[in-house]
Amino acid sequence: MHSYWAVLLILVLIGLPLPLAAQTADRSAQDDAQAARIDALLATPGSRNSPLENLIATAPELERPLRTPRFTFNSLSPFAFNSNAELARHGGTSTLELSPTQNLSWATPVFDLPLRLSLNARMETDRFASSRGADLDKAVGTVRLQYINPNDDQGFAPYFVYAPRADFLPTFEDRLAIRHDLNVGFNQRFNFDEHMQRITPTRNTSASAVWSLGLTMFGQRRFRTPAPASSAFFIIPSASYVISEEWNASLAVQMLGRWFDADAMGFSRRDFEVEPIGTLEYTVPAWVFGSPETAAFFGSPALDLQGSFVRNISNLAARNYTQWTGSLVIKTAWRF
Repeated sequence: MHSYWAVLLILVLIGLPLPLAAQTADRSAQDDAQAARIDALLATPGSRNSPLENLIATAPELERPLRTPRFTFNSLSPFAFNSNAELARHGGTSTLELSPTQNLSWATPVFDLPLRLSLNARMETDRFASSRGADLDKAVGTVRLQYINPNDDQGFAPYFVYAPRADFLPTFEDRLAIRHDLNVGFNQRFNFDEHMQRITPTRNTSASAVWSLGLTMFGQRRFRTPAPASSAFFIIPSASYVISEEWNASLAVQMLGRWFDADAMGFSRRDFEVEPIGTLEYTVPAWVFGSPETAAFFGSPALDLQGSFVRNISNLAARNYTQWTGSLVIKTAWRF
């Protein structure tokens, strides 16, 4: 029954047969950078109750066997500075950005097989204080089937992902675009103790890891209405460091190449993007709330400082741009 409701929620969020708005420019083609920043926030080693679906290989429990199904709800409240809200080649607007994100996920083992099924439904709202035309609402669904080594949470973990997404004008007034991503790839992580000695693989080495190194690689086919569709290849190395019980730091670098289908004039756009993302997190200790149970009731809150830089290189001159972001994020999460 739980899986039925999770699937139903994803179908509702992608906006089944709503009328499309008028044909618009591809406002979501460069959204890969923002998706990586969100996943980097959910992948910090101090994260409690993270969804078991992430671009970052060092995300907590991403490759750990799951014994029973579980629901998680994650809330992010970023207050950010964005140097180029419109992703313009020259003269982009520097502005305050508010991008609250809510994520509901459900994960379960698949019978007695070494597989895990994860379903996610995410709502994103982008609002810019000084930019016109950059505001956007998004509804995102994710279905992920991943191999899990039952005896090694540092094992090679191939996966398949189907991710529909719908983009809307502010307040979900009109739908601008809908897309369907098909991803095939793998995660691989390596956990180390405080002396940088490799931890012997077991079912749960992440809990005792101080340092972690990870690699994600996947290929993607994106179908989009309005066109164009595109194909992409991602390489995302990552690292995390547990400084103390309250403090941790992580770094990920997303590198991707994207090839768009030819338009009516026969032009095929080609993009290459690189984005380093650094995150420093303070996890509010449970004693502040009086007890671990009270802290969990309030979502085990954490404060994150995150900075990123995007460089996009394209054979379409207007899509060559750079963008800096810096944000303070309030993060909460609940497990059911």
